[in-house]
Amino acid sequence: MMKLLLLFSIMTCVFANEDNDIGLQKDTSTEHLLKERVKNSHIKIFIPSLPYLAISHSINAALVRPANNLKGWEYDLAESHRKVSEKVYEFKLRKGIRFQDGTSFNADSVLSNMHYFKKKPFTFSEFYKIFDRVEKIDQYTVKFILKEPYALFMQDALWLQFYTKTYLKKFGWNGKPSCPNLAAPGPYGAGPFILKSGYIEGDRATAVAELVANPYYWDQRYPKVEKITVYTDLERFKATQMVIGTEGLLDISPIAFADEVDTVLSKYAKLYSSASTNSYAIHFNMINGNKALLDNTIRKVINDSIDKEMILNLSMLGEGRMSPTMASPNFVDIERALSMKKLNHLKKQRYNSDNTYLLKQLVLDYKKQAGLDTTTPLKLKLITQEQFVFLINDIKHYLEQVFIELEVEIVKSERLVFGPLLSTVANKNKKKWDLIIWSNFDWFKHLWSALFVYRIGDNWSTIDKDDVLLSYIDDIKWTDPLGDKYVPLIARILERVYDKNYMLSLPSPNIVFAVNKEVSFIPRMSAIIPLWEMQISSRHWSVRSEPNYPKNLLRPIEIKRFNFNK
Repeated sequence: MMKLLLLFSIMTCVFANEDNDIGLQKDTSTEHLLKERVKNSHIKIFIPSLPYLAISHSINAALVRPANNLKGWEYDLAESHRKVSEKVYEFKLRKGIRFQDGTSFNADSVLSNMHYFKKKPFTFSEFYKIFDRVEKIDQYTVKFILKEPYALFMQDALWLQFYTKTYLKKFGWNGKPSCPNLAAPGPYGAGPFILKSGYIEGDRATAVAELVANPYYWDQRYPKVEKITVYTDLERFKATQMVIGTEGLLDISPIAFADEVDTVLSKYAKLYSSASTNSYAIHFNMINGNKALLDNTIRKVINDSIDKEMILNLSMLGEGRMSPTMASPNFVDIERALSMKKLNHLKKQRYNSDNTYLLKQLVLDYKKQAGLDTTTPLKLKLITQEQFVFLINDIKHYLEQVFIELEVEIVKSERLVFGPLLSTVANKNKKKWDLIIWSNFDWFKHLWSALFVYRIGDNWSTIDKDDVLLSYIDDIKWTDPLGDKYVPLIARILERVYDKNYMLSLPSPNIVFAVNKEVSFIPRMSAIIPLWEMQISSRHWSVRSEPNYPKNLLRPIEIKRFNFNK
C-alpha cells in the first residue's frame, strides 16, 4: 500500500513538471561509461555508518576480497587455496604483487603481518583465539595452522589485510574490537586506492579522507576513477541536499526514507534502493544501565509495545522487512531457521493495541515491587545518531503509552555511540545509557556479523549473563554452515534471544542512496561499498568539458532497484 502511495506521489509531481513531460526517463549513463580511468575523474561519497568497514577493502588488500557471489568472497592477493585439513589452510599467492610503495608482497609479508597480528589482533571474532601460526612453504605459498576447527576461517580471511614493513614498524596491528584499517595516510597497503589524507578506523576518523588510485594494484581493471573523497561527518539532511540539489558537491549519500521522492525528482541525482542484510542494533544496557532492564518483563514490554509494522510501512515507507530479532531475514540461513515450525510464533507481530493497558500495568507493578514512585514514568536514557531520530520518535511515542519515558541524547557521529557501547562490558563507560542504537551492517556472508552482539563478555555485547546462549554462540565457530547442524543451531539462538528480549528488534532496512546520475555501481547487501568498482560517464562533472549539465538530462530518472527477489 505504501509503495503505491509513494509511486502516486512521485508520478503526481512528475506530471506537474513545467515541461509537462510524463513519466521517468531511463538511465542512459551506462551507455556513456568511461572504459578506462581518466585524469581528474573524481567521486565524492558520504558514509555516516561504519565507514571503516565500507571502504577498508578499497584501501587494503587481503588474501580474498568481498564479492557479490554465494561465497561472499573472491581471490585477491591469493590466486587459489586448499583446505588441507579441518585446521590447516594452504594459499598460493599471486606473483609480482607490490604494495602501494612499490615493495614486493610475498610469503615473508604474510609471516611478518601475522607476527604483528599475534601481538595485537582484532577481537570481533574468535579467530585471534584459534589462530596458531603461519608457515612458509615457498616464496609464494603459505600455510595457516589453527588450534581447532574453525568454520568462519575464509570469512575472517577477508580481514587479514596486509601492510608494508614501514607501517608495521610504526603502528603494528590495531588490537581493537573492530576490523583493521590504516591509522595514518600513506602508501601502506596493497588495495586499489592509496589513503592520501585522513584516516578512518572503528573508533576514530577524520571528517574527510582522500583516496587516490594505486598504480600498482594487481587487478588492472580497478580502480575505475582516479580520486575518491570520503566524508564521514556531514549533517544527514545537508548531505542529501548536496547530492540532489547541486551538481559536484557530493555524488553519493545514503538518504532518509522520507527523502526518496525529492531524490527521484532531482535534476542531478537518481534513487538507488537495495535489499540488505543490515539491521538496526538497539542494545539494552544490562551491565550498568537502569536495573529495570535486568527484568525480562520490562524488556518484553518495550518490545511488545511498539507497532513495528506501522514503523515499516509508514516511517520506513515499506523499505525493509519485518524481523523478529535483530538479524535480518535477508540472510538465507535466518530465513531457513524461521521457516522451522517451532519458530512460527516468532514471525507474528508482537504489537497488539488491546494489550497497551496490560503492558502499562506490568511497568507499574515493577515500579511498585522495586519501591519506586508509581506516579512518574519509568525513565530510560537512549543514545542515538541524528539519522535514527525518525525511528526514535516512533519508539518514544509507543513507550509513552506504557508509562516509559525516553530521554534521548542525539550525538553527531557514530564514534560517540561506539565509545560508550564498547566500554560498557568492562564497566568503564563514562557516559551513562540504557538503550543505544547503531547500524549493524553485515561485513561478510556469514551470520556471525549479525549474531556476534550476543557473545556475552565481548565488547559488543551488553547482556549480563546467559550460559545457555553463550554455549550456542560458541558453537558457531565450529559448525559448518553447509552442514545439517547449522540451521537448527541458528533457530535455537533466535528463539533464545527472542524469548529473553535481549535487544529491541525493529524491521530490517533496505539501503537507499541518492546517486549522481552519471555514477554507476552495484550496491552490496552488506556494509561493503565497492569504491574500486564505481564508474562515471563521460558526462560526469569531473571530466566533461562543458560547464553545465545537459538540459535534456535534468528530468527525473527511473528508480534503480538491486538485490530484490524476482
